[in-house]
Amino acid sequence: MHGDNKYVPLKIKAEFSFFAVTAFLLCTGEARYAFLCLAACMLHELGHLIVMYAERRPPESITLYGGGIKISGGSHSVFSLAGGCLMNILLFAVFFFINSDTAKIFAVINLLLAAVNMLPLPELDGKLMLDKALIKAFPAEKAVRCSAVCEAAAALITVPAVTALVFSGRINLTSVVFTVYLFAAEKLLN
Repeated sequence: MHGDNKYVPLKIKAEFSFFAVTAFLLCTGEARYAFLCLAACMLHELGHLIVMYAERRPPESITLYGGGIKISGGSHSVFSLAGGCLMNILLFAVFFFINSDTAKIFAVINLLLAAVNMLPLPELDGKLMLDKALIKAFPAEKAVRCSAVCEAAAALITVPAVTALVFSGRINLTSVVFTVYLFAAEKLLN
């Protein structure tokens, strides 16, 4: 909470890297998919914001950058962390049953975004929620070890899966960039 429970104006920052990555995706793929992905990401963050404001612990800033969207300050409860994925799952449930190819694609993008964000990898909601749960369940040292094991297991599953999909031609360069980003974030945080 911000001291006396007054809401601090929300600062929104957009870094050059956000526009560079967005422009790159628009130039290398179908613009329709890039816009659907961007909309799903924005709605994911809206899910976090809704819970933060409901908990009366609003964020201080939102930063749009090449790796995604980061909310700073505010609530870091398991509920606010889960809010983004719950929003994506709700959007999947609504849009999947609309008789339109674009709606179905948007639904699947939302489901995939929720699934990826639940992975226990650095910078993702799943890792933050797992760490909170482990800290409550175990002594600090054991919680850190369990978190590292879960993170390593997720990486051991994710890397070969993404590699196989890239070489089979089923996913594009964006997936590769995302994977590289995950590992870069992990190295920078450790």
